[in-house]
This record gives sequence, C-alpha cells and structure tokens, in this order.
Amino acid sequence: MDPSSFDYLGKTKPLKANLLDHFVQGTEGVLKNSSDLDTKTKLVSVFDKLTPQAIEQEKLASMQPLNRLPKESLELKESDLNEYIEFPKRPFWDYDMSKEEVEQHETESFQNWLKDVQEKYAGKQISWFERNLEVWRQLWRVLEISDVILIVMDIRNPLLHFPISLYNFITYEKKKSIVGVFNKVDLVSEFTVFAWKKYFEETFPNLHIATFSCFPRDKNLIDDTVTYALKNQAKRPRKRYYHAQGVKNILSVCRDVLDKPDVPVNWDSIISRYDEDSEHDEEEEEDSDDSDTESINGLDDEFSGILKVTSRAVHPHKDYITLGLVGHPNVGKSSLINSIMRKTVVSASRTPGHTKHFQTIYIADNVRLCDSPGLVFPALIPRALQIISGMYPIAQVQEPYSAIRYLAERIPLEKILSLTPPDFSRDYQWSAWTICEAFAEQRGFHTAKAAQPDVYRAANAILRLTADGRILLSFKPPGFFTSSKYEILRVTEADSNRDNSDDEDKKEERPMVITGGGFSALASDSE
Repeated sequence: MDPSSFDYLGKTKPLKANLLDHFVQGTEGVLKNSSDLDTKTKLVSVFDKLTPQAIEQEKLASMQPLNRLPKESLELKESDLNEYIEFPKRPFWDYDMSKEEVEQHETESFQNWLKDVQEKYAGKQISWFERNLEVWRQLWRVLEISDVILIVMDIRNPLLHFPISLYNFITYEKKKSIVGVFNKVDLVSEFTVFAWKKYFEETFPNLHIATFSCFPRDKNLIDDTVTYALKNQAKRPRKRYYHAQGVKNILSVCRDVLDKPDVPVNWDSIISRYDEDSEHDEEEEEDSDDSDTESINGLDDEFSGILKVTSRAVHPHKDYITLGLVGHPNVGKSSLINSIMRKTVVSASRTPGHTKHFQTIYIADNVRLCDSPGLVFPALIPRALQIISGMYPIAQVQEPYSAIRYLAERIPLEKILSLTPPDFSRDYQWSAWTICEAFAEQRGFHTAKAAQPDVYRAANAILRLTADGRILLSFKPPGFFTSSKYEILRVTEADSNRDNSDDEDKKEERPMVITGGGFSALASDSE
C-alpha cells in the first residue's frame, strides 16, 4: 500500500512529502524514524483510504431501494462485533537493552502484528483501526501506570466500544481491576441502560459497570424504539442544560474494586463533593462530542517524558491511586473528566484525533486521572457503523452514502426527518440517495454551479445529527425484543429492592426488648 493512500486522522490537509518518507513502504504504515519527528507529528493517527472503485461502487449501491430490517436486527451480541482480534502489546524487554534497542524491538513487533492482521483477515471487512505505533505506545503507558482501568463506552452501542482483547489483557494478564462506564445514558431509555448492564454483568463477570451523562434524560423517553420518540429526539434543541449525573457512581465503583490498602484515601470526602443537590444546571451548546483531550491545566509533569523513555518499564506509583481512562474517539472521555473536576480542564473537539497525548489530572492529593488518547481497535465490523458511531471524522468521510443506507435500513429515517417523497406516494421506495436528496431540498442545500441538491452535504449533515444523538440509532442486547428476559429481571430486581426496604422498615419499627426488669416479669405473668 502506498503511504500516500493513508488517511491522517485529525488532519484535513495532506502531510508533506518529506514526512511520508518516514513511513514504511507496504502494508505496515509504521513510523520508521519516529525520533526524528516532533511529538505532534509522531502522534497523528494513520488509517487507510478507500479506492475510487470502492467509492463508486458504494455510491451506486446507495441508489438501490432500501432493504428494511426488522427491529430485532438491533439486537447485538459479543460475537457479532468482536471477533477476537488481538491488539498490539508491548514486547518483552530487559534492563540490558538500550533505549534504541527497545524502540527497534517495539517497531519490529508492531510491523509483524500489522502484517499478521492484514494476512489473516484478507478479504474480510476489517474496520479502520490505528496504524501508528506512537499512539499505541501512549495506550501501553496508561495501562502500565494505572491501578484501575475505566473503559468509556457510548451507551448507543457499548459492545462496539468494548474491545474483548483489551478486557482479557487487563483482567487476565495485567490482573487489574476494570470498570466499564456507560456514557451518554440520557440518549436512550432507562430500560435500555438496565438491559445492557445486565448483559455485561453476565457476559464479562470481572467487569464492574457505572453510568454517566452530562445531561438529564427526557422524562418522556420511555421507549427509545418507537417512531414518535425518535422524531421527538430529532427535534431536541441544540442547547441543553448541563447537569452531570453519575460521577458519584463512577468513583464509588472505583473505590469498591480498588485493591491498594497501603495508600490511604478519604473516598467519602471525595465522593461527597458530587452530591446531586449541589450540582448546578448550566445552559450550554451540546458538542457532537469530544473525542480526545487537550491539556489546559492540572497536568502532572511526572509523565511528560515517558513517551521518550521507552527502555524502562512503568508501574503504578506506590504513593498514588491512578485511574486510567481508555476509550474510542467520541465516547465522551473529555466531558467525563471535566465533570469529575467540576470545571473545564481538558478541551473537546468534534474531530476524533484532536490530540494524542495522555495526561494526568489530580482529583485529590493522592488520587489522579490518567487520560489516554482516543484509539480505534481493529474489528470485523462495517465501516459504515464506525462512521455512524463517531469513530472517524465525518468531514473526512470519502463516501457517506453507505453509512446513510446502514442507518435508514434500521430506523425510519425519512419519517424522523419528516421528508416528503418526490411523487407524494405513500408507497414510495426510498433509497439512501433519495433520502439525502429530499433532505437537501428540505434544508436548501444546493450545489453552486448547477443548483442541484447537494447530496454529499446532506449526507454529512445527517451523519452529524446522528453523532449528536438527535437521530438515534440505539442497539440492544440479545433477547431485548425477542424475549421477556430483561422485563423479568427488572421486575425481580424491583421486588428484591422492595423486600429489602421493607426489612429495613421492620427493623426500625421493632420494639425494644427489656430483660431482667419489671416489664419482663410482667410479661411472664401474662403468659
């Protein structure tokens, strides 16, 4: 593969020709002389581009009538999205090796991993994934220095954002505690969150689940699968009242799973800062959302040189608790960090790949967050799903129509957008292309020269609405539609909570028993 065909995530302009010389020829796409590049250039994400033939083929396919899928198609299980593809791990090293030898060993190991992936899955639809070794090195450091790993997942498709290979590595090789954070839970119904939580608890027993949202859920959102609810979601105003919910839950789970007794932490004091009553509402424009973070303040200089010193292992600090955040681009790590800090300490960008540095931010004298770059793991999933899920910059999507088709086959997109068919027929056979044409007419998007509907611009606008959550594509765990499993679990859990509450009430109402006095003697006489 020609290095010029690589797509550099987060860059709208091509890299200079002399920089391309630093990339290995062929399929690797690995930085060859990374030490010669500045840090910013070293940490640009590398992806491959579509061929002109593939773009034209998808464009023609988008003009065919949609193949509407039943709602059961929204049910996903672990094997649907996560065929086991290993991610690159830091190779073995020892103290007798020099820094240059360690880096060379890492580069060779990474090149071999890329070749293995390309050969093993040749002919299969493998997703876009990170091909820059320097970005993977950042992840390695975060996994090494953290005591607890938090994997942040978008609740609309948490399985997509949960690499099984990473879970196995953290749990069985690193033997560290792992917390799954369902983010953006305001976008879906409470029952959807409940069902996904139960599925993850059953499927991944070593994973502990917490939930988070920057905005309150619409009280009228009871069923997030019916058309009228989806239409209401599309009408949601861009400005909403910020009211973070879930920070206490996340920190409580971290406290419960942490196994580091030698570091004294007043968790009660930390968690009490986030009492719901003390949080204030603030109207702000909702981002589409944040991919990766860029430091503003509160960073720890201790790790500023870690990227340059790869010849020594890094371990969790004996005097600190480090909570490491990991996640795909656009899952909302920046918003989570800002909510924990109760102020803006990291910036957010609509573009995945906004920055590729990891950084540490203190939430107490000896408790800190370590944020890793948004990084895409390899998987056998449709690229259209990656685009819809915000894992690839919409502005750089070469061919958006397959993503529109993927969306429209699963939800009534033309009804959600209130589109009018060209012939006003109720039986009109929509295609992804005609949906984009109708939306372009509705919004007044026209090409400059011919004044034709700007279909490409319309498709991009629809994808942005989807990334924002105003067009909702929410996947469900297996059995959500096809069984009553989760309904039964919810009723059982509610009954259990009610019984526990009744037991507590009875304990409070139980009369005091006095022994050895006149009352006990009186009781004996009465018997």
